[in-house]
This record gives sequence, structure tokens and C-alpha cells, in this order.
Amino acid sequence: MRCASVLLRGAVRQTDKYYSYLIPDELMDKVSLGSLVKVPFGAGNKLRSAVVAGFADESDVSKLKSIAMIADEQPVMTKEQTDLIVPLSVRFNCTKSDVTELFVPAFVEGHKAAQCDYVEIKDRAGVEEALKNNTFRSVNHIKASMYLLDNGKTDKKTLCADTGIPPASLKGLIDRDLIKITRDKAADSYSPIHEEIPDDSKYTREYELNGDQKNAIKRITETDGFKMFLLYGVTGSGKTEVFLNCASDCTSKGGQVLYLVPEIALTPQTVMWIKGRLGSGCAVLHSKLTDKQRYEQWDMIRKGIARVIVGPRSAVFAPFENLKLVIIDEEHDGSYKAESHPRYNAKTIAMMRAKNNGARVVMGSATPAVESFYAAQNGYYELLRLPSRAAAGAALPKVYPVDMKEQIKMGSGELLSLPLRNAMARAFSDKKQVILFLNRRGYSRTLVCNTCGETAQCVNCSVGMTLHNNPRQGTRLLICHYCGYTIPADKIECAVCGGDKFSRAGFGTQQLEEELHKLYPNEQILRMDQDTTQKRGAVSDIVSDFAEGKASILIGTQMIAKGHDFPNCTVVGILSADLMINSANIHGSERAFALITQAAGRAGRSDFPGEVYIQSYNPEDPLFVNAASQNYEEFYKTEIKFRENLNLPPFKALGEITLSLADDRELQIKSAILKKYIDDFLSYQDDKYEFECYGPVPDVIYELRGKFRHCITVKAKNISAINAVFRQIMEDFDPKEYPLSFDI
Repeated sequence: MRCASVLLRGAVRQTDKYYSYLIPDELMDKVSLGSLVKVPFGAGNKLRSAVVAGFADESDVSKLKSIAMIADEQPVMTKEQTDLIVPLSVRFNCTKSDVTELFVPAFVEGHKAAQCDYVEIKDRAGVEEALKNNTFRSVNHIKASMYLLDNGKTDKKTLCADTGIPPASLKGLIDRDLIKITRDKAADSYSPIHEEIPDDSKYTREYELNGDQKNAIKRITETDGFKMFLLYGVTGSGKTEVFLNCASDCTSKGGQVLYLVPEIALTPQTVMWIKGRLGSGCAVLHSKLTDKQRYEQWDMIRKGIARVIVGPRSAVFAPFENLKLVIIDEEHDGSYKAESHPRYNAKTIAMMRAKNNGARVVMGSATPAVESFYAAQNGYYELLRLPSRAAAGAALPKVYPVDMKEQIKMGSGELLSLPLRNAMARAFSDKKQVILFLNRRGYSRTLVCNTCGETAQCVNCSVGMTLHNNPRQGTRLLICHYCGYTIPADKIECAVCGGDKFSRAGFGTQQLEEELHKLYPNEQILRMDQDTTQKRGAVSDIVSDFAEGKASILIGTQMIAKGHDFPNCTVVGILSADLMINSANIHGSERAFALITQAAGRAGRSDFPGEVYIQSYNPEDPLFVNAASQNYEEFYKTEIKFRENLNLPPFKALGEITLSLADDRELQIKSAILKKYIDDFLSYQDDKYEFECYGPVPDVIYELRGKFRHCITVKAKNISAINAVFRQIMEDFDPKEYPLSFDI
């Protein structure tokens, strides 16, 4: 009899296996590969969601249960996706269920729900008093309260999406009787995601291509089947124009295009270019959409209506019908790597899917990842160069390193150097715009105890808290950006000496904005960081307002450094540049170089010459020298030699195991046991794998959300060898006793 092999959604490791279920006669014509079904599971026969991953003809069906119902009339996964379940679970050390949930997110399963939960304030006076007196101890409670005061009754999913808070954090407000949640009929809140593009917009204009662009487009479009390209071009060299021409060629031949961008902030601008040049057949997938919007965009892709799919890393899991081109913009960016379980790399998955579909992959960057440039240099990718800016007359900006030690002696203060202030004054007099890049949100970096010099530490994490302004009361709050714990600045006590007198150390985007209002009272200022972009649509509003000239100064974190095109911007200031190079991560140097180069690339992209000022206490650092001259290849030579000397990627694969426990002493004992196990296991392996093992050592952030963490690092000849070690550890160690996380 015909049976379906299914994978349960939400399975733990013990139940993460294929289960056989009978297909009842009434569902025989409806159940197909990739179908989302409901099946009875366990002794109580509770209905569980599952995905059909295969079929079999079973002779003995006496003990088999039957599929109860089908949850979606059309399959939710393609054959290509179901074939990837096992390889991806092995590659990223996760369950097969984890993979199906990446391909079939919760909004797909729940899109037909007729009702939803609504949140509203129950005690308005109590909420206002708590905000006024700073009695909240969670930044999530502050965000939710302020949002509800401003917007009134809101469905829970929208509230959490707009504020970025987890649903569980609302319980504290419910327990305090400040808010209430009611269940009601879901409102139809769908509206068009993006506005119509005027015919005379810059997004519809055809631009003249230079010889390098034409050559790159020719090489990509005339290639059949799977192939990897690295498009390496300076900032403003017209990489987007190459992408759009290649996408147009692909869609004209009936293929689908996946266009990955590193940040949601870049999605609206990219969609405008695509809609303006390629028409309306564009779908967008990212977390700032409502569940209904996400489902409709996803469904357009599944049905083949959408020809171009744009989004950050999660868009790589979309159900393509005929994928023929993958574009990875700003391919060097670290945000393509997930920071939570499963810790997948979207670039890796994009390459796997492209290979399965016979599609071309085009990765573009002005500062390619070291591994990518190494692969191109050694013939694994085809290297395509765009060495000059695309706009006629546009040249790379002049870059000036500024020694802040000397500037402070001259009385400039630590925020803005005198050369940068002079350049800003010239820009304003010429009706031009200025971008100030500071990769530190908040008011001040932290507070430092006047008695012993210790920073104000979070009670749950071994990190300094960041000083923020309370936007309603004007008072100061300390917030931990890792766990969300918050406390009024005047209530903090030093954890080392008990002192209560603190001084500010460093500065963030909030303080910079405050000072700019004092220095330039007649200039309009916009700020773009995580704190100003929580509300849906905030990113596109800020970008469009600055592009339209509604403000002369844009300040922000790394959100503003990537991909934006502001032709009227002639001055860029990079503040506290030293913060970016102090990283324990092996990618720290290249990420710092990329950020500085990308930020500098926002200046002088049109006919007007650009100026960039890099403010640093160590301007002679080779990284700053190379960034100032926009010399990526010189930086690459230094970095690749460093990697080779230490056997770091791309010369050897690197894996990290993190053990996290609430008891410090227990952590010491168990991490030693784990290390001995790994050493013993590796001693029996073939020398050809070139295993090395280091640690255990305390993690960079030793205490995080109340738990202590030790790390063990494993190096090997390739990733497969490391994954084999990780799989063996997962089999031999109880996850309840040894809470481990794995990262490649």
C-alpha cells in the first residue's frame, strides 16, 4: 500500500527521523512530495505538522497510522528542497526538522488562522508612571509600553515585529497588570509593499555602460549552467548595473533570480531598482513584513509568478520554480552568516542551490571576503574587475586620516575633528550633504567607576552596558545590548568596589546627534541605527528622506555604510575608527577594512568630488593606511599571509564548540572532560585530516544572559572532517548535561 515518509516539524533529536504513514484514499490525489500534512503522533495521537519527504510501497501496514489531513493544497517544498534536507542538516550540525523549518517558516503553516492575539494597555497611568520613574528593568518592557502608548491596540505579531522584542517578554507586563491580551478576529491589514515607480525616476533610467561593465555582463550571460563569478569593483563602479542587466537577461529567458542583500536596510532601494527596470514581477522576503505579506510574497515565488526574489539571508530558502541566477550583493558581509541555531551561511546554501539548478552565481563587492578573493585568485571562481567609478567624471574620494590625539590637544574634543568640521561647513555652504559613520549606538559607550576604573557591568553578562537617553523623560538609562537588562544610570553601583560615582566613556550615535544639534542648529539631522529603525518602514523612510534632501546630515551605524547611493553627499566622516579593528574574531580586520571602505564609498558618487575623514588615535595602522588609499589588494596580501602562517581559513577549516552552563565551577569540570574526549578521539584519526585542537578557553563574552561559556577550537584539512567530529560529540554527550553549540 502507498505510504508517505514524513518529517515532523518541531522535532527534537530523538524524534528527528523519517516516519511512515498511510495515505488514505480520499487524500491519494492530494498528497505529493513536499506536502504539508497533519499526522497523529505518539501514544496520545496528538496531531503534529509534518512535511512529506518521500514515498514507499509498504507490504505490512498493520501498525501504521494514516495521515489525518493536508494543511495546504499545494506542496510547500520542491523536490530540490527535500533533497537538501539531509545535506544541510549534516553541513550545519542541526536536525532535519530545523532544515524543514527554514524552508517552511511558521507563517506558511499559520497563514489561514482566522484569529490573532491583540495587545493593549490596561493601566495607562501605571505604564506612564513606570516610564517616568524608570522602574522597568527590561528594555523590551520599555519598547512595548512606548509602542502601545503611541499606537494603541495592536496585534501581537505586529507589535513584536515592529519593536524587535520576543513575545515571551510581554509576560512581565501582564504580570504587573499593565497590559492585557485578547483574542479576536484577525484584521485584513495587507497593503502594497512598495510604491509605484514614476516613469521619469532614476530607477527606470537606462545608464550607459563602460567597457568593463559590458565585459562582465557578457561573461556572465553567455555562460550556461553552474558557475561562480566574483565581481570585484571599487565603490560606485556600477556593480548594481551589471546585476540588473544580468537579471534582465535571465528573466527574459524564463529563469528566476535570487538577489541577496546583506541588510533589510538595502532591500527597499534594491526593489526600486528591480521594479523600475524589470517590471512588477518582484517578490520581497524579510522579517519586517507582516505574516500575511510574507506568505503572499512566498506564495508568489512558489507559483512562479515572481521572477526576481529580493531579501536578506533567509530569502535563500524560498521555493524557486526555475532558479537560474543568484546575485549576492556585498558578498563579504558577515550578516550572511546566521548568529543563532542553526548557524547556516546563506552564501554556502546559495551555491548548493545554484549547483542543483544549473544556475550562475555572481558575488559582488568592493572588498571581497579573503576566502572569496583567494578562491578567485586560484581559479575556483572567475574574477571580473570593475576598476573605476561608473559615472562620467566621478572619481574615488580623497581620504584623510586624522590623528585624534593631536586634535584633542588642539581643543577639538573627541567627537569631531577640526578638518572634518571645516569640510562639513564647506559642504553645507554648497548645499551638499554629510554622512557621519559611528559603529556604536546609544548615548555613550558605557560608564566608568570614578573610584576603581571598572566599567558598569550587566548583572547577567560580562559586558559593559551602553548609556542611552530615555526618549520620553530625557533621563539616562544603561542597557545591555545582549540580554536587554536595563537600569537608570543614577541607580547603578560598581560591582567591584560598590562606588556610585561614574563618568562617561566613549560616545554613541545618540550623543553625536545631540552634539550636532548644538553645533549646527540650522541643519536637519537624521539618525539610522537599531534604535531608530524598529518601526516597520522606518529604514526606507530615512533613506528616502536623505536621498530627497530633507536632511543635510545622516548619522548612523553600519546600516548606512553599505550600498546606498546618495549623489549629493560629498563628505563622509568615520568616527572612532579604532573601535572596529579591536576584535577577537578572525574576520575582524577584513570586516573593519570593509566597513571603512564602504562608508568612504558613500562620498563623491556623482559629479561632485568627495572627501573622507578617518578619525583615529592610531592613523599609522596599516589597515587605515590601506583603507585611506582604497587599496584592497595590498590589504589582502597582508591578511592572506597572516592566515597562512596561523593555518586559518582558507588554508584550514575552523570549528568552534561552546559549552554554556549557569555554574562556573561545573563549567570548568565539564569543559575539561569534553576536551579530553576530543583529544582522545582525534588521536585515532588519520593524519591526512591534519586535526588540531585548542582550549578550553573563556569565550570573548564569558558570561552571557546569566550563563558562563567556554570554547574549544578544532582545525582540520576540510569542513567535512570537522563536521564528523561534531556529529560524534552530539551522539556521545547528553544535550541536557552538556548544552553545546557548534559553529563552522
